Amino acid sequence: MRALFILATLLGAALLFLVQPIVARMALPLLGGSPAVWNTCMLFFEAVLLAGYAYAHLLASRWGPRVQSAVHVGVLAAGLLFLPIHLSAVSGPAPDASPVLWLLGTLAASIGFPFFALATTSPLLQRWIHISGHPEGRDPYPLYAVSNLGSLAALLAYPLVVEPALGLTSPCSSWFPPKIACLSQKTLWSAGYVAFAGLMTACAAIVWMRARAEKSSEEASPPGDAVPWTSRLLWVLLALVPSSALLAVTQYLSTDLAVFPLLWVLPLAVYLTTFILAFSRRSWLPLAWSSAGLAIAAVLVVASFWVFFRPYPWVLFVLHPLTLFFIGMVCHGRLAALRPAPGRLTEYYLWIALGGALGGAFNALAAPLLFRSIAEYPIVLLAACLLRPGAVRRPRALDLVLPAALVLVVEGAALAASHAKIEAVGAVLLVQVGIPCLLALVLVRRPLRFALGIGVLLVAAWAQTRTSGEVIYAKRDFFGVHRVVRVGGPVFRGVDAEGRPTSFDVSFHVLYDGTTRHGAQALETRLRGKPTSYYHPTGPVGRVFSTFEGTDRFDRVAVVGLGAGSVAAYAPTGGQITFYEIDPEIARIAGNEAYFSYLRDSRAHVEVKIGDGRLGLERAPDGQYGLIVLDAFSSDAPPIHLMTREAVELYFRKLRPDGLLLVNLTNQHLDLEPVFHAIAGALKLKGLATSDDVASEEQSLEGKNRSSWLVLARNRGALGALALSSDWWPVPVESSGPPDRRFLWTDDHSSVLPVLRIW
Repeated sequence: MRALFILATLLGAALLFLVQPIVARMALPLLGGSPAVWNTCMLFFEAVLLAGYAYAHLLASRWGPRVQSAVHVGVLAAGLLFLPIHLSAVSGPAPDASPVLWLLGTLAASIGFPFFALATTSPLLQRWIHISGHPEGRDPYPLYAVSNLGSLAALLAYPLVVEPALGLTSPCSSWFPPKIACLSQKTLWSAGYVAFAGLMTACAAIVWMRARAEKSSEEASPPGDAVPWTSRLLWVLLALVPSSALLAVTQYLSTDLAVFPLLWVLPLAVYLTTFILAFSRRSWLPLAWSSAGLAIAAVLVVASFWVFFRPYPWVLFVLHPLTLFFIGMVCHGRLAALRPAPGRLTEYYLWIALGGALGGAFNALAAPLLFRSIAEYPIVLLAACLLRPGAVRRPRALDLVLPAALVLVVEGAALAASHAKIEAVGAVLLVQVGIPCLLALVLVRRPLRFALGIGVLLVAAWAQTRTSGEVIYAKRDFFGVHRVVRVGGPVFRGVDAEGRPTSFDVSFHVLYDGTTRHGAQALETRLRGKPTSYYHPTGPVGRVFSTFEGTDRFDRVAVVGLGAGSVAAYAPTGGQITFYEIDPEIARIAGNEAYFSYLRDSRAHVEVKIGDGRLGLERAPDGQYGLIVLDAFSSDAPPIHLMTREAVELYFRKLRPDGLLLVNLTNQHLDLEPVFHAIAGALKLKGLATSDDVASEEQSLEGKNRSSWLVLARNRGALGALALSSDWWPVPVESSGPPDRRFLWTDDHSSVLPVLRIW
């Protein structure tokens, strides 16, 4: 019996968390690869989990074991009607519709019921083993650790085994040895659900046979002492904070890395690990150690907001999940210590699920409306610091006085570094960051005092980041955090014939998505019409357009990704350029002449179509474009569904026979060139690649950024003079044998592990 219950718990939990990256990946192409897709999916899963726990509590508290068994077998059978899993929608939301509500509705209609059936597993099985009379039933809570272990195993298996080995919806796309014959991810999951339903039916049969029909669950298991509402509220809070931290860390990381399941799985795996450790019979990490670890991690996170770590992404990969680990260990450790008698376990899990759902709602629904940046991360970090168990918890006046004194220390350190004209970066960081952070650690024994000290440092770090430019517009929506920043100013150029100093204005409006530039425009009249950033005339984009200048090759151009609209400056007189942009907010920014005027000043007719670029191009007539520019990135995170073999096949259907596909490969964290090499080989395309640097001070003053681009064509002749340029090198296409499947991304298979730059 014990083995059967453990097996059912493991399989149910594994299926519960295996379906999350599968369904989220199905939804990504319909929503442009936004990092918010995962947060919204997590909100849905947490809400359904709450509904499942409420059902389990109602069933266990109102009816006896036999009724519970019969009803739940019916619920499991109803879940079979929704197999195999799929998304009910085939296209994304309307431009004026809420992406969040659309995605929640689509998920509910597609997989809501099977997920609901799985969500009831852990509390119901723990309740059943408790009332069965089995010796293990005296303390069923370790089954919760078993449940989270199954979830963790599924999460790790997805990016490491399932995604590389199996196609999303089509069979036989495996490259991972040994090949798993003729299975897709959705088929594997559906088969697992059928097996799970069988195991749960067997468990229900055991409960039915062991129970007397007339015996209620209350008689079998007294509920124990009454639980005060303060305890219930504390349960909710201790579940809410790590749930919110999970989504905040995921959003923070995926804003500047790729939108792919591995990056979602890592924080979630850390989160589940804390549940496993907290609820296991053995104490793996004392709460005092977790509390100290959280204090140190919080100080390091604050320091990371000051220090520019983006060239070293491994630092972020280690620091932020480690911080999430200590947040989870503190909150879940306290939660496990406060668990009630087994008679109230379903109620206990219901309050935990409520806290998790509230955390998800705060991040997915409230935060984008309340904040213009990812402010929920520092907020939840402060909340976790307040929940740390401390040596002394009684309020004292010094809890306010000492953090206030830290404000003076921070300001004094900044002034000292400025007036002393310290130029060494290390010395500046020591004075402005190191000393205040070390002083904050002195406050660690009192949670309120320490949390307020961390708050002071967070505000100081936020103020420091604002000094790099004047933010003239900021907006956060479902697709990310957008800012228009004014940077630069007058630059001294020498003296004129009469000895007077001369200068010119090199101020720019820069569009940021997250922390990545997505276009800029000079404010000085002489430079205002010249594209800059990644689109400078001396860069790859400028050279491609100049190569075919005076011809009608590019009279019709499509651009996937609008940015500031820089490419519109290259469109020929009388031509047409169509931008496909998924984010309405970006379209409003680029069309606002107070920020950018590329669209207004273009010599061609400009059209901006709102919606996913791939879906928009599918609706366009075949063979009409001379050039398609692929430049759709969410911060530094590329939507992978735009870079698959099927997507490139679509682009070439929309191109003329001599049309070109120009792809922006610039990315700090992913080496995308091998992906397009493999696609070019699979589709027998010819291509050139280039990496362009800033070659002069003049180019730097004009705002040029280094960039890497690739151009593909059906044949070498379509590349024209570009094929003869020493600045471009041929894309290496294997002459024999299939392309390397590690890099050949398809709609069913797109593992980023081979192209990820961590170190």
